Amino acid sequence: MSKPLPQKTDLLQKALRAQRTLTQEVLMYQRLMEVIREDHNFENILKFIITSITKGLGFDRAGIFLPCLGGQALELALGINDKGKYEMNNRAFPIVDRPGKDAFSDIMFGHKKYFLSNNVPKRRTQTGKLRNVDPRVMSHAIVPLEIGGDKIIGLLAVDNLFTLNLLKKSDLASLMNFATQAGLAIESFRIHEQIRELTVRDGLTGVFNRRYFDDFLLREIFRCRRYDRALSLLLVDLDHFKAVNDNYGHLSGDAVLKYLAGRLMKGVRAVDTVVRMGGDEFAVIMPEVGIEGVQLSAERLYKSINEAPALPVEAMRLKGEKITVSMGIASFRPSMQSHEDLVRLADQSLYQAKTSGRNRIGELASNNQ
Repeated sequence: MSKPLPQKTDLLQKALRAQRTLTQEVLMYQRLMEVIREDHNFENILKFIITSITKGLGFDRAGIFLPCLGGQALELALGINDKGKYEMNNRAFPIVDRPGKDAFSDIMFGHKKYFLSNNVPKRRTQTGKLRNVDPRVMSHAIVPLEIGGDKIIGLLAVDNLFTLNLLKKSDLASLMNFATQAGLAIESFRIHEQIRELTVRDGLTGVFNRRYFDDFLLREIFRCRRYDRALSLLLVDLDHFKAVNDNYGHLSGDAVLKYLAGRLMKGVRAVDTVVRMGGDEFAVIMPEVGIEGVQLSAERLYKSINEAPALPVEAMRLKGEKITVSMGIASFRPSMQSHEDLVRLADQSLYQAKTSGRNRIGELASNNQ
């Protein structure tokens, strides 16, 4: 039986390798899209992309660079450091739309398709234009995160710092194919988040809506119960809001609602969540604030609203009118059966504030009521 010709054997092996590589790339992309559908955490999406590049395509390290500062710079959204650990670097790397400026700028603005070198120190010495690369790296490549064939949303950089393996053209081809898929995935995630934001934000005030409140508070209660953490809820109701609509019109009423939402956002911590429950009622979810601190937190917020600058409605300003609020407060207790119990207690406290004359903070309701 005759043996296959060496040339035909080489061609067959190359075809099989190419087929395996293509199959692997398709499977990675399918899994990436599954991760996007399953996970709303952008960092986890980026971690999966990095893992696919290192463990799937075989590079030692990878870094994802995304635009910042209005597209005038790039930042490392996620990468792997010299210890093999994930790292983020918020330092901005300026990019300039001028051919020959540097590899990052050239690729980002479409002056070059990619960068590839197996002797990075020499390239740096020769051109002085290879920035943001560990001086110990020998083999390094940069490709665009491209979508639609003409839109570059970031860069993907890889190297072989640990193994010192040389980068081949076939490695570059696989990286560029996957970079296109990764770019589409990142853009899909962004679009998904934008759409999701529209469904959980109040259209008038810009704060979260009741739909988001029910879902988020349920998860917060679960977290508190599981890890024995503190949580408090504030309900904030505009006093005599109907009179604002009746006397000054609904546009003025809308302006007052937006004004109050803004005051609430400025008066709470970054970790707190402001929600418009409906009509003139708002809520503030306060993680890590317990029974001992909720009264103080409410008083601080109440004071910031009362000492706020003049109202945005001119007719009300001319008459010297101000808005006042009634507030209800409640804190999570382990005996609570659901998030509805926390809302019920805050409601009781709010009702007590209103029936006592409004423009005040209600008492902290007991869980036994």
